[in-house]
Amino acid sequence: MTLYSIFEKPQAKAAKDRAPVAIGERFSWFAMLLTPLYALVNGLWLLLIFWIALVMGLVYASRVIGSDAASGLYAVVVVFLGFEAPAFRRDWLLFRGYQWRGDVISSAEDLAQRDYLSHRK
Repeated sequence: MTLYSIFEKPQAKAAKDRAPVAIGERFSWFAMLLTPLYALVNGLWLLLIFWIALVMGLVYASRVIGSDAASGLYAVVVVFLGFEAPAFRRDWLLFRGYQWRGDVISSAEDLAQRDYLSHRK
Protein backbone atom coordinates (compact mmCIF):
# COMPACT_ATOMS: atom_id res chain seq x y z
CA MET A 1 0.00 0.00 0.00
CA THR A 2 1.18 3.46 -0.87
CA LEU A 3 0.20 6.92 0.27
CA TYR A 4 -1.01 9.02 -2.67
CA SER A 5 -1.34 12.81 -2.61
CA ILE A 6 -4.36 13.96 -4.61
CA PHE A 7 -4.22 17.19 -6.59
CA GLU A 8 -7.02 18.83 -8.54
CA LYS A 9 -7.39 21.90 -10.72
CA PRO A 10 -9.89 24.43 -9.36
CA GLN A 11 -13.23 24.08 -11.15
CA ALA A 12 -12.99 27.53 -12.72
CA LYS A 13 -9.76 26.53 -14.50
CA ALA A 14 -10.43 22.87 -15.29
CA ALA A 15 -12.88 20.92 -17.35
CA LYS A 16 -15.63 19.24 -15.32
CA ASP A 17 -14.63 15.73 -16.41
CA ARG A 18 -10.91 16.07 -15.67
CA ALA A 19 -9.62 13.40 -13.28
CA PRO A 20 -7.56 14.38 -10.26
CA VAL A 21 -3.83 13.65 -10.25
CA ALA A 22 -2.53 11.11 -7.74
CA ILE A 23 1.18 11.14 -6.87
CA GLY A 24 2.55 8.17 -4.98
CA GLU A 25 4.93 8.79 -2.09
CA ARG A 26 7.51 6.17 -3.02
CA PHE A 27 10.93 5.76 -4.54
CA SER A 28 10.99 6.30 -8.32
CA TRP A 29 13.29 3.93 -10.18
CA PHE A 30 12.39 5.71 -13.42
CA ALA A 31 13.61 9.04 -12.02
CA MET A 32 16.79 7.45 -10.72
CA LEU A 33 17.78 5.46 -13.80
CA LEU A 34 16.52 7.75 -16.58
CA THR A 35 16.46 11.21 -15.02
CA PRO A 36 16.36 13.23 -18.27
CA LEU A 37 13.53 11.13 -19.70
CA TYR A 38 11.61 11.34 -16.40
CA ALA A 39 12.00 15.12 -16.43
CA LEU A 40 10.76 15.39 -20.01
CA VAL A 41 7.76 13.09 -19.47
CA ASN A 42 6.63 15.04 -16.41
CA GLY A 43 7.46 18.52 -17.74
CA LEU A 44 10.11 19.18 -15.09
CA TRP A 45 12.34 21.50 -17.10
CA LEU A 46 14.33 22.79 -14.15
CA LEU A 47 15.18 19.23 -13.14
CA LEU A 48 16.40 18.55 -16.67
CA ILE A 49 18.58 21.67 -16.63
CA PHE A 50 19.94 20.68 -13.20
CA TRP A 51 20.77 17.18 -14.43
CA ILE A 52 22.59 18.50 -17.52
CA ALA A 53 24.57 20.95 -15.36
CA LEU A 54 25.36 18.16 -12.91
CA VAL A 55 26.69 15.84 -15.59
CA MET A 56 28.76 18.59 -17.20
CA GLY A 57 30.11 19.64 -13.81
CA LEU A 58 31.03 16.07 -12.87
CA VAL A 59 32.77 15.50 -16.19
CA TYR A 60 34.83 18.62 -15.56
CA ALA A 61 35.42 17.78 -11.88
CA SER A 62 36.47 14.21 -12.69
CA ARG A 63 39.75 15.62 -14.02
CA VAL A 64 40.50 16.96 -10.55
CA ILE A 65 38.86 14.47 -8.17
CA GLY A 66 39.13 11.37 -10.32
CA SER A 67 36.56 9.36 -12.21
CA ASP A 68 35.76 7.05 -9.26
CA ALA A 69 34.88 9.96 -6.99
CA ALA A 70 32.80 11.60 -9.75
CA SER A 71 30.93 8.34 -10.35
CA GLY A 72 30.27 8.05 -6.62
CA LEU A 73 28.93 11.60 -6.45
CA TYR A 74 26.71 10.93 -9.46
CA ALA A 75 25.33 7.78 -7.78
CA VAL A 76 24.52 9.71 -4.60
CA VAL A 77 22.72 12.46 -6.53
CA VAL A 78 20.61 10.10 -8.67
CA VAL A 79 19.56 8.09 -5.60
CA PHE A 80 18.52 11.39 -4.01
CA LEU A 81 16.55 12.26 -7.17
CA GLY A 82 14.81 8.89 -6.98
CA PHE A 83 13.63 9.64 -3.45
CA GLU A 84 12.66 13.25 -4.21
CA ALA A 85 10.89 12.64 -7.54
CA PRO A 86 7.37 12.77 -6.01
CA ALA A 87 8.22 16.07 -4.32
CA PHE A 88 9.33 17.56 -7.64
CA ARG A 89 6.04 16.51 -9.26
CA ARG A 90 3.98 17.86 -6.34
CA ASP A 91 5.75 21.22 -6.44
CA TRP A 92 5.31 21.45 -10.20
CA LEU A 93 1.56 20.78 -9.92
CA LEU A 94 1.22 23.41 -7.20
CA PHE A 95 3.11 25.88 -9.38
CA ARG A 96 0.72 25.14 -12.28
CA GLY A 97 -2.31 25.99 -10.14
CA TYR A 98 -3.39 22.60 -8.86
CA GLN A 99 -4.62 22.38 -5.30
CA TRP A 100 -3.86 19.64 -2.80
CA ARG A 101 -7.09 17.85 -1.88
CA GLY A 102 -5.85 15.22 0.55
CA ASP A 103 -4.09 11.91 0.85
CA VAL A 104 -5.37 8.44 0.06
CA ILE A 105 -3.83 5.08 0.90
CA SER A 106 -4.19 2.68 -1.99
CA SER A 107 -2.38 -0.03 -3.91
CA ALA A 108 -2.40 1.76 -7.29
CA GLU A 109 -2.72 5.26 -8.73
CA ASP A 110 -6.02 4.65 -10.51
CA LEU A 111 -7.54 3.12 -7.37
CA ALA A 112 -6.43 6.16 -5.38
CA GLN A 113 -8.18 8.44 -7.88
CA ARG A 114 -11.31 6.28 -7.74
CA ASP A 115 -11.33 6.26 -3.92
CA TYR A 116 -10.94 10.03 -3.81
CA LEU A 117 -13.75 10.59 -6.29
CA SER A 118 -16.08 8.17 -4.49
CA HIS A 119 -15.54 9.87 -1.11
CA ARG A 120 -15.79 13.38 -2.54
CA LYS A 121 -19.38 13.02 -3.69
